Amino acid sequence: MLHEMAERLVGADLATDSGRAIVEERYALLRQQVPIVYLLGFVNLTGMELATGGTLAIGFNLPTFVGACGALRLAQWYRHSGSVSHRKMVMRLTGTVLFAAIVCAAVCLRCLHLLNVGSDASHMAVMLFGGLTAIGVSYGLTALPLASRIPLVLIIVPLVAVAFASGDPQFASAAFGLVVVAALTMRLLSLHNRHLTDLIRSRSLIKHQQLLTECAHQEAVVAATTDFLTGLPNRRAFVAAIERAVQDTSAERNFVVGLLDLNRFKAVNDTFGHEAGDRLLQRVASRLVEDLGVDGMVARLGGDEFGVLLPSVHCGDVARKVGMRILSAVSQAVVIEGRSFEASACCGMVIATRTAGMTPSRIMADADLALYQAKDGVTDGVAIFEARMEAPRRRRIAIERALRAPGVEAALHVVFQPIVDLKSGVILAHEALARWSDPELGDVSPAEFIPIAEKLNLIEQLNDRLMDLAFAETGNWAPQIRLAFNLSALQLCDANFATTLLTKLRTAGLATGRLQVEVTETALLADFDRARQNIRALSEAGVLIVLDDFGAGYASIGYLRELRFDQIKLDGALVTAAQDSSDGKRLLQAVIGLCDLLGVSSVAEHIESEELLRLVSAMGCTAGQGFWLHRPVAAQQLRGLETIQLVSNVVPFGRHAAA
Repeated sequence: MLHEMAERLVGADLATDSGRAIVEERYALLRQQVPIVYLLGFVNLTGMELATGGTLAIGFNLPTFVGACGALRLAQWYRHSGSVSHRKMVMRLTGTVLFAAIVCAAVCLRCLHLLNVGSDASHMAVMLFGGLTAIGVSYGLTALPLASRIPLVLIIVPLVAVAFASGDPQFASAAFGLVVVAALTMRLLSLHNRHLTDLIRSRSLIKHQQLLTECAHQEAVVAATTDFLTGLPNRRAFVAAIERAVQDTSAERNFVVGLLDLNRFKAVNDTFGHEAGDRLLQRVASRLVEDLGVDGMVARLGGDEFGVLLPSVHCGDVARKVGMRILSAVSQAVVIEGRSFEASACCGMVIATRTAGMTPSRIMADADLALYQAKDGVTDGVAIFEARMEAPRRRRIAIERALRAPGVEAALHVVFQPIVDLKSGVILAHEALARWSDPELGDVSPAEFIPIAEKLNLIEQLNDRLMDLAFAETGNWAPQIRLAFNLSALQLCDANFATTLLTKLRTAGLATGRLQVEVTETALLADFDRARQNIRALSEAGVLIVLDDFGAGYASIGYLRELRFDQIKLDGALVTAAQDSSDGKRLLQAVIGLCDLLGVSSVAEHIESEELLRLVSAMGCTAGQGFWLHRPVAAQQLRGLETIQLVSNVVPFGRHAAA
C-alpha cells in the first residue's frame, strides 16, 4: 500500500528501469530547484506582509515559518553529499509533496486571514503576492508534477473563490486573470511533465540498448577468443597475448612462448572415436591449467596443439625445467569410460625478446621450429629454439620464392624406378618420381617442394607438367609395362579429376590399363567421399588402383573394406623392420597373408639388400621395389629394359645404375 502511494506521489513505476530513471532525474532536478523555491516563497511572503501593513518583528510569522521549513528541507537534501540510495530518493520526493502541501496550506490560511481583516488595497496586494507565490512555487516544482499542482490548488483556488464572493468588480477581475494564468500554468506543467517523462524514458531505453550492445559485444569477443571444447583461450587470444607481452616495456626483456603437441593423438581419434579424443583434450587442457596456475597462459591453438605463455620466465634453463614439468603433468594415464589412455607430448619453446621488429608470428614460427626438433626425438621432449634451427625456415622461404617464379614447371623432370615381379624378374611397372633442379637451390627433394606447393596452391600446375612428361615417356616402353603415378590429396578431392585424367590418357594415346595410380591413406583422409568417387570412376575405366604406404597409418584396414584395390604397396618401414626382429617378421608375414586373402598382389618397398630381397620373396610377396633391384634413373636408361636378373651371383642392374 505504501509502495503504491509512493508511486502515485512520485509519478513513476518504481518496478521498471524507466521508472527508476524518472525518479533519479526528478531527484536531481529538485535538488537544484528546492533552494530557489523556498527563497522565492520567502521573498514574496515578506513582500505581502509589508504591503498589507504587517510587521516582521522577531517572532512567529509566515515568512519566518517558510524560512524555517526551507532551512530544514535544505538540511535534509544536502546533509549527505555522496551518492543517495534509490529508496532515499523516493522518500525525499514523497516528503517534498507533503511539505509542499503543509507550506501551501499555511500560506492559504494567512492569505484568507489578511483578506478578512484588510482593506481593499491590501486585498489586491494579497491577490498579487499570493498569486506570484503560487505560480512561482508551482514552476519551481515542475520536476514533481503532483507537488507542482498543490500551490495552484491550495493558494489560488481559495483566493479566487473569496474574490468572486466579494462582489467587488475589480477584485473579481483580478481573480479572473489569476484563474486564467493558473489554468495555463497547469497546462504548461502537464506538457512539461509529459516531455520530461518521454525524454527520460528515451534516455533509459537508449542506455538499455547500449548495455545490451555492450553485453552482446563482450559475448562476441569471448566467443571469438575462446576454444569451445576446452574453454581455453584460442589461437586469436594467444596471439593477442603475445602481442601485449611484446609491447609491455615495463616488464623484463625476455619471456617464453611454448608450443605443445600430443603424441599419437590421431590414433586415439581413429581407433576410439572423436568423443574419446575430445575428452582426452579436455583432460590435457585441465592438467596444463592446474600445473601453470597463475604463472602463465594456456591456449588451445587447434587440433591437439596447445600454446603456453610464460611472462615470468626469462632464460632457457628455467624454461626447460618448466617444459619438463608440463610434460610430466601431461604424460599421465587418462581414464575415459574405464579405458586407460597413455598421454604424452612434445614441447618447443622460444626465449622471446621485447625488441623492435619482433612479432607474434615470428615468435610462434620459432617455437614451431623448436617443436619439430622435439618431435624428431633429438631431445628429451623439450627443445629450445636456437639460431641453427633457422636454416630450414630460410630454405623453405627460398623454395616458396622459387616455386612462385614464372616458368618453374620447365625445371621439373621425371625419373622412373621399376617395380619388379619377385619370381620372374619381369618389370611390371615404372613409378614416375618428380625431380626439381633449381639454379640456386640445387636438387630439391619432392619431400620438400611438394608439401610447399600444395600449401601455395601450385601443386595442380606442377602435377599437370609431371603427368604430361610421364605419359609421353610411357609410349616408349614395352606394352606390358605400366606407368605408376602418385596422386595427391588435392587431385583426389577434385570433383573433375577422374574425367581430366582419362582425357589426358586418350590425348597421349595410352590405354587406361597401362596406368596404375597410387594413393596414400593421408590423401584419402582429406575428403574420403570425393576420393572414393574418383577412384571408382578410374577403376571402372580400367585404371589400376594401388594403396601406397600400407602399414604407415592407423586406418588402412578400414580402407580395404571400403575400397577395392588392385595392389597394395607395403610401407618401407614395415619391410625393413622385418630384418631387425622376429616381431617385425611376423607382422610383415601377417600383412602379406592379408593381401593374399584379399586376392590383391603385394609390393615390398625399400628392398635395399639381397638379404631383404630373399626375405620378402620367401614370405610370398608378389613384387618389389628398391635400390637393390634398381635405382630411380632417367627415362632413356630404361628403354628396352623388360626384366631384371634376381639371382645372387649376378650383380643387380641397380648397382650399375648407381655408379
